[in-house]
Amino acid sequence: MISDQKKMKPFQFFLLVTCHLSLLSCAGSSHPQPISPSEGPPARRYLELYREKQIATLHFPAGVYTLSAADKIGYYYRAPRRILEQGSIGREGGIFVSKRDPNKLRGYIYRAGAITHVGNFSRAKYRFIDQDIPASQF
Repeated sequence: MISDQKKMKPFQFFLLVTCHLSLLSCAGSSHPQPISPSEGPPARRYLELYREKQIATLHFPAGVYTLSAADKIGYYYRAPRRILEQGSIGREGGIFVSKRDPNKLRGYIYRAGAITHVGNFSRAKYRFIDQDIPASQF
């Protein structure tokens, strides 16, 4: 009887870990779907970040970020140029806005083919822009 219980412990641990990982994987998508300009949140096609924001070694540029993708948890605004890491490496990325709380903003970058959310942009000075911006202003 004791040997049967010892055999069940690793199996129960395996089930617990598998269940936990499957729940974590449902939190969002590492590959948000591109959206057309007619989709997405009304009156929120652009997000303007007034000043550069630094998160650890990542430097997010000031400027107009364009709504480019969405997943089930939020919207992704692409940076006007690459995010600099450690002053020289440029990464694709931008600002993530939560669907549940549009005042909750985070940075994101593509690393190893997946999106990594970084930092908290909620206190940064920004505004949403609802009108089309001529290409010359980018």
